[in-house]
Amino acid sequence: MSGFISRNSLFLSSVALMIVSFQLMSSSIRNPELPGAGAKLLNSLVSPVQKIHRESVGGIDGIWSKYVWLQGVQEKQSDLESQIKILQEKNSALIEFEHENRRLRSLLGFTERLGKVGIPANVIARDPSNWLKTISLDKGASDGITRGMPLVDGHALVGLTTAVSGDSSKVQLLTDPNSAIDALVQSSRAPGVVEGNGSELLVMRYVEKDEDVKIGDRIIASGLDMVYPKGTLIGVVTAVDTQSNSLFHQVEVKPGVNLDYLESVLVVEPVAEERVEVLDLKGRASEVREGVGEVEGEVTE
Repeated sequence: MSGFISRNSLFLSSVALMIVSFQLMSSSIRNPELPGAGAKLLNSLVSPVQKIHRESVGGIDGIWSKYVWLQGVQEKQSDLESQIKILQEKNSALIEFEHENRRLRSLLGFTERLGKVGIPANVIARDPSNWLKTISLDKGASDGITRGMPLVDGHALVGLTTAVSGDSSKVQLLTDPNSAIDALVQSSRAPGVVEGNGSELLVMRYVEKDEDVKIGDRIIASGLDMVYPKGTLIGVVTAVDTQSNSLFHQVEVKPGVNLDYLESVLVVEPVAEERVEVLDLKGRASEVREGVGEVEGEVTE
């Protein structure tokens, strides 16, 4: 029964569609403008929907394109940042090579001027104590270094080796309280002894009051101690104090090299052809001081 009804419904629907079709055809024949108007009406109904669809699809395509583009830019930026880091590392290494090259050229120039063969060494440690002014080197007895050898940095004196092991050495800097060098005022040739006092500056003692010494004068090694090469710069005068009741100038000297920033040094042979013990200039200075005290006492009386 249900199958019969379905077949009848289908038949009736087909008949209805045929009737509507015939009516539309007859209406079109009688009114030629009707199909165009219908098409326009349909287009006006469909166009907004199509526009929205196109804009939606276009917007999605645009967003996706921008996302893909941004991803590409981010990857390129990451690559560029990596390249920049690599170039910075290479640049830093080149700068270090340049600094090292300059230091080595300076040391080589000093040995040529001095006419002696030196042993280049690097500073590997500093004494943390405020009382002692010492450094350690990465060269020792196996490299030909022995106790009592002076050090230079290419421009000025640095100190003296005081202890040596197989592959390292300990150096007493000029500023150490136990350091003393027989010296001259380069311009006037006035003699004296340059001593360390544990500070950044040196003191030149026993320069007689009638000797000419002034701020800016260069102080050099005299070579009389048979250790430090004669004529090598020790430092520059920064102050001169002369007390009325003293026989000597009190001369303040700034070292010719910044001892706090040493990296490379040159260890050279002492002045004497045969190795000798370092003269105890402190002891000699003490004797001079005692003698001066006696003289000053006589003068005071």
